Amino acid sequence: MTVRQFAKRAGAAPSTVQAAERAEAKGDISLSTLTRYAEALGCELRYVLVPRLPLQQVVEQRAEAIARAEVAAVHHSMALEGQATGQEQVERQVAELRRTLLEGRRSRLWT
Repeated sequence: MTVRQFAKRAGAAPSTVQAAERAEAKGDISLSTLTRYAEALGCELRYVLVPRLPLQQVVEQRAEAIARAEVAAVHHSMALEGQATGQEQVERQVAELRRTLLEGRRSRLWT
């Protein structure tokens, strides 16, 4: 389909269609324009976000990161006071806090 043919079908000027093509190439096209052009082609626009990882894995990684950060902060303070614990104890604390985070309100994972 030529630009002129598509423009006629979409009820737009050819220059408008060309501008939309340039905007799309730059990633600047609006959803309303895409929707209108999809309809002109007899299509339905579907705008979706696709996670890179399974949601459960994202949640578990986030809980792990928070647990490690919180335990590291406490471990650092204790080390400054000469009360440091061993790495094995740190790992147990991380695992326990991670489990608590996963069992609790998930909203805490995103603050």
